[in-house]
Parts: sequence; structure tokens; C-alpha cells
Amino acid sequence: MKRVIMLFVLVLLVGCAPRYEDNDEVIDETLPGEEQETAIIPNYKVDASDYQVLLPYRLSESRGVTTNQVANRVDIRALENDLRRHSTDVFDPKDYFFQEGQQIGRSELYSWLERYSDTTELGLNPAISYSSDSSLDEKLQDERDNPKYLTHILEQNYLVRTEENSVQLAGISLGIAMKSEYQFQTEIGGPFYYESIESEAMLSEANRVAAEVVTRLRQKDGLADVPIMIAIYREATRNSLVPGSIVAKTVVDAGSGNVSGWQTVDEEYVLFPSTRARQVDPDLSAIVNEFQNDIREFFPNYVGLIGEGFYQGNQLRRLKLEIPIPFQGQAEVNGFTQYVYGLVMDSFQTHFDLEVVIRSDARQESLITRKRDAEKADVYIYE
Repeated sequence: MKRVIMLFVLVLLVGCAPRYEDNDEVIDETLPGEEQETAIIPNYKVDASDYQVLLPYRLSESRGVTTNQVANRVDIRALENDLRRHSTDVFDPKDYFFQEGQQIGRSELYSWLERYSDTTELGLNPAISYSSDSSLDEKLQDERDNPKYLTHILEQNYLVRTEENSVQLAGISLGIAMKSEYQFQTEIGGPFYYESIESEAMLSEANRVAAEVVTRLRQKDGLADVPIMIAIYREATRNSLVPGSIVAKTVVDAGSGNVSGWQTVDEEYVLFPSTRARQVDPDLSAIVNEFQNDIREFFPNYVGLIGEGFYQGNQLRRLKLEIPIPFQGQAEVNGFTQYVYGLVMDSFQTHFDLEVVIRSDARQESLITRKRDAEKADVYIYE
């Protein structure tokens, strides 16, 4: 009997494995110089609103720079995902394939993120003039007058299929990540100082940076006639529990080097519970508080939750709640999840996507998800 079961499982695994010989093959013409290689277009797509990627998957030329430059981990996720989401307005996922950025190299990007000086002439951050002999007040004033606004430049590439059964670069998106708070030292090992950066100053600097980056990209082989979408991302503060957001975007048409026509983007990630949540959405803030009280009444081990609401304008699009709680056994996980599921169905309206993650100290224990306008939620309990 065991042998029959094992054989059945093997047949299932073989039947479910991807059959790459049935997928489309194209010639990848995005490689540098005269290099070409065969790429595979998978037959299946997870989400119709997202991009397909080619196989083998090509990592970015500047891979790793994001994690080294962006201080808050929640910003890393939001910068990448939100840039790709806004790119769909310019590069339709029905016609374009996604590829990590290949045009800006790692060392090149690091040189762009430096301060401008005689030895770092490619640096896009403002120069400073103080020396080791300057007084502390002079150093502080110079740093505050000339903060390092620019944190990172995230590049994404968008490819199209040609009639010659090849794929070519047809679009570039750039995420210009800018600080909302500048942390600095005047000497190695010295104390840290903090300076808030006003939105108006940040946007002015971001416009200057974007114009120079476009100029440099247009000088690269093959990029003179590629449209470029640019989004300005304002980072959250270093210890924020929710990310910053894209605040403006524009498109530089093929053959143009003119960066103008910025469109304001009204998006925000809001922490629940918080003072900001009560300001932005007092009704939902009250519902979340009542949701917490209902849990606390029946489960004494409950210590609280962290929520993240994503708003476009004044409309809530997505709410994610993470509930950490110590569990003593699987039955407790099952019972807690069932109870939370009932609260979800009774408490929250359906005009937004909802995700509830329940986790212990060791791992994620269960997941409750509900798509916008859906009557029921899906529940997953991990055993």
C-alpha cells in the first residue's frame, strides 16, 4: 500500500512540474554589446495585473545597493513594489515583461550617491565645505544646510517582444529615494545628529537629481530613445513601522531629455493604532480598537497588534493586521484563528483588501485574507 501511495505522489509531482519545453523561447537582445542568449517566457501568469518575467531570471546590475543605502527595511519593500505598480500605468503588463535594472552598474550607482566633490565629481548629493579645522557649529550648520537628500536610485527595466521573436528594452522606471530625515555625524565615532527635511526642499532636489540621471542615461548606448518613468519616493523616518510613499511621478518621452510635468501622487501608509490613524480615518481607527478589545476579552495572552493601512487619496485600498501572540499548542492556534475570523467578518467593511497575519514567537501560525468586495475570507492554518 505504501508503494502505491508513493507512486501516486510521484505522478502528481511530475504532472504538476513546469514543462519548459512547451514555453515560448525568445532571443534576449538586452545583454550588453553583441551578446545574445535564449530566454524563456513561462506559459502561466500568477496575476493578470502584474508582469511576467523571463527565465533565467537576471539579477540587477546594482543588486544589494538598496539594502546598504535604505535604512528602514519597510521602505525597501515599498519602494520596489510601488515603483512596479506605478509602472503599470506606463508600461502595460499585457505588452511588457519585467526585468531588474541592467543599465546602472553597482559601482556607478554608488558614485552617483556620493556628495559632489573634487574627488567624487559624479556625486549627486550636495557638496559641503567645512574642514577638520572648522568649529562644531560650522560643521553642524553646513550639514544642516546641505543634507544628503538622495538615498538610492532604483532601476527597473521593461521589455517587449518583437516580430523577430526577440525581446528588447522598451522602457525604464526609476525610483528616486529621498530622505525625510537626515542622520549625520561631524566626525567618526561622534554623536549622531538629526535634521528633518521639508517636502518642498526634497522635491526641489529630487527634480535636480532626476534631470541629471536622465542626462547620464541618454548618453548610454541604446538609451537615447527609451521612455523613462520617474517616481520620487519620500522615505519614512528611520524607526517608522510603516513605509514612506511615492509623492510625485513623470514620464520622459523617447528621445527627450526634458524632465518636467510632475504629477502629484496622493498615497500614504498609515500605522494602526496611532494618532495619525485617528486623524486620517477615525471610523476605522475606532473599529480596530474595538477589534483589539474583543480579542483581549477572550484571550488573556493577547498583547496587541500592528496594522498598516494603504490609502490613495482618502480611500483605503488595503489593510494588513499582524497579531503576535504566544501559543501553547495547535488547538489554541485553531481556536484563536476561528475567533479572529469571526471578528473579521463582523467588524470590517468589504471595500478594501484585508490581510490578517497571526504569528507566534517562532513562526507565522495562520493567515486570513479577503479580497475587496468579497463576501467571505480565506483562512489558512499552518500545522
